[in-house]
Amino acid sequence: MDYGPKKPLATYWPQHTLAALCLCVVQMPVTAQTTGSAANLTKDVFRPLDVTVNGAKAGDWVLLERTGVLYAPQAAFAEWRVSLRPTAQSIDIKGQPYFALSSVPGYEAKIDFSTQSLALTFSPETFALTLKQEESLARPKLDPVLPSAFLNYDVNYSASQFAGTPNAYNLGALVELGISNNAGLLTSSAAGRNLIRNGGDNASPSWVRLETTFTRDFADINATLRLGDSITRGSLLGRNVYFGGVQYGTNFALTPGFISQPLPTISGLSAAPSTVELYVNNVLRQTTNVPTGPFTLTNLPTFNGGGEARLVVRDLLGRETVVTQPFFSSAQLLAPGLQDWSVEAGALRRDLGIVNAAYGAGFASGTYKRGLNSELTLEGRAELSRDLQTLSAGVIGVLPGQLLGRAALMTSRTAAQGSGNQWLLGAEYSQNQVNIGLQIQSASIHFRQLGLDSLSQPVRLQVAGNIGYFTDSKNSISAGFAVIDRFDNTRVSTLTAGYNLRIFERGNLQISAGRAIDGVAANFVGMTLSLPLDTNIITSAGLMRRSGQFSSYATATSNTLEDKTIGWRVLASQQADSQTQTNRAEAGLTYVSRYALLNGDASSSGGQTAIRLGASGGLLAADGRLFASQKLSDSFALVDVPGYPDLNISLGGRKLARTNANGVAIIPRLAPYQANAIRLDTNELPISAEIDNIEQTAVPASRSGVKLLFASRPGRAALLTLQFDDGEAAPVGATLHVGDESQEFYVARRGQAYLTGLLATNRITLKWQGQQCVLDVTLPPLVNDDIARMGPLVCKGVQR
Repeated sequence: MDYGPKKPLATYWPQHTLAALCLCVVQMPVTAQTTGSAANLTKDVFRPLDVTVNGAKAGDWVLLERTGVLYAPQAAFAEWRVSLRPTAQSIDIKGQPYFALSSVPGYEAKIDFSTQSLALTFSPETFALTLKQEESLARPKLDPVLPSAFLNYDVNYSASQFAGTPNAYNLGALVELGISNNAGLLTSSAAGRNLIRNGGDNASPSWVRLETTFTRDFADINATLRLGDSITRGSLLGRNVYFGGVQYGTNFALTPGFISQPLPTISGLSAAPSTVELYVNNVLRQTTNVPTGPFTLTNLPTFNGGGEARLVVRDLLGRETVVTQPFFSSAQLLAPGLQDWSVEAGALRRDLGIVNAAYGAGFASGTYKRGLNSELTLEGRAELSRDLQTLSAGVIGVLPGQLLGRAALMTSRTAAQGSGNQWLLGAEYSQNQVNIGLQIQSASIHFRQLGLDSLSQPVRLQVAGNIGYFTDSKNSISAGFAVIDRFDNTRVSTLTAGYNLRIFERGNLQISAGRAIDGVAANFVGMTLSLPLDTNIITSAGLMRRSGQFSSYATATSNTLEDKTIGWRVLASQQADSQTQTNRAEAGLTYVSRYALLNGDASSSGGQTAIRLGASGGLLAADGRLFASQKLSDSFALVDVPGYPDLNISLGGRKLARTNANGVAIIPRLAPYQANAIRLDTNELPISAEIDNIEQTAVPASRSGVKLLFASRPGRAALLTLQFDDGEAAPVGATLHVGDESQEFYVARRGQAYLTGLLATNRITLKWQGQQCVLDVTLPPLVNDDIARMGPLVCKGVQR
């Protein structure tokens, strides 16, 4: 029955009927003071009702009925998430404000006295906004760093033979030494060349230092400090250059799942508790539940580009409302208020990989970016040295038509060249199945910046553009062009085009073509077909014509997998020019062990044969021991399972290593600052194994180690059958102790007790009602990991 805001109860039932139906309602005189008016004395009726609001359960509430109008306490409106009219006036009931339900816009009510229930309906707009956003990921607690030192190596040996020339041999190596502890990580790398005498070359053996860097992460503030060799942070116009010195700046990778770009928000309105389905470009991305009222979704998948979002709001009665809204987001933008910055100071590094330490002039630089709002990000950069000063400003923003625009201007001043400038303009469009981009960059002849030699001229004009179209069937077509115009009047212009076609279920056919309009004349057209034969074998073949010359190849590859430690590849190719035709054949093998990766291949081409052998891996000194391992390029864990050799250890479900004879294994490839689930293979644990847990979580620092101890109880298990002097089974509840250990075992039915942690010979004490006896138990030899079954063993001197 309707219980509207302007109709008293007598409209629906006569007063005597109301009195008959509301026997449970207590009527009592209450002194009610209406706000802003004189006090008066009236009879009020308090009604306990089971309330639903727009179809959703809202709990049991005691409402006030006065002269046919229903009132609710102020707390009820807050819990129901509805807003009162600004002009709503309250009445005071024993110091608590009550408001008429009609104070909420769109109020309707139906009351059922037989069930003491009240169904309320309010306008959806009156409900508080529901914000559905991604819950902030709790930063996992970082495990203590295991002090360690590691040595990574990558060694390659080659031998080649060519008709009429001496055999040539070469041995090269890349090595990296690292030391990590709670203070940070220190690494140094070097390259070795000509490490054995070459039969046809008199080059001397040499070692060249590459990079030496100390790194310390400050995960709580997303910042990283680097001392030594590093690379400057780039910007819209600023270049990345190698240098030696100090660098400090933000590092969002220290927080797992951190999203720096602004995420789109999509809003809607639900008239009742509803299920919301989000379709992005006609693809269902997520489903969520929302209560009555307006809602905003910010827990959306990470998007890049523009598109159209469609919300299907389906309420409890199956009624649907569809809301369509365009959106735009880009990884080049920063979330509102987010800052990304870096400062560097030191000396430019020159001839990296050629000489040990060639450093140039000192400098200082800084880059700062900030997201002003979800559609605008600003950046600035400055570079300062004795002979060079630069200053730049840039902006990345959303333009009309869902375009992402970029603009930047950099000015420079040098003692030798004077003033110069460089500017950039660019825009890109990425929506649904279309990608379009255009960028123009120009510099004056006197412009200089870090990394640009004073004698080298900048590029006068660079123009590049591209367009791509992707179909629902994952086919695509693309085209692009590029123009480079230099101050020495040389000009290069190219056009490219490509078509990608899905073949069968997983195959792929790619056709590409290009033409050089200016500069060196060069035209090419090519076709590549890739076709997987099964889950691990991939075949491909290609044909190309470049400047009148043809080349072709065919190859097949089988990669190593979790349960497949050997991979292989074969290749056959042919290349022809105007005079000769060269055939080439290659074959290679790869073997992955717990200690290293080994590879070897052989090739034959144009009368020359070559053999190459390689090995890569790592050595680790940690926990007072030395281990051989795969290359330690990421974080790692030292897993200790005492007493369980040759046990499989997996990371996130992928088997990575086995324990050695001491029950220890090194698990590489852990993700830093994230929770890595490391698990023992229960299928390989003996039946009698006693381990506190079979899975632990490791949260390591960057390129550092943690130790995980899987505590276990050593020994064997046995099922003993015990009896007393009277020949009857020992009673249920009698306790057993092994040696001096405090752990208790209990006798079960038929006098049987299951004990673990037993040695070859054991002294076992049975206790019952203040009495005890001692049993000497020698276990039989272990066969197939079976549990020993022994007895009956007689416990003498204990009365029942």
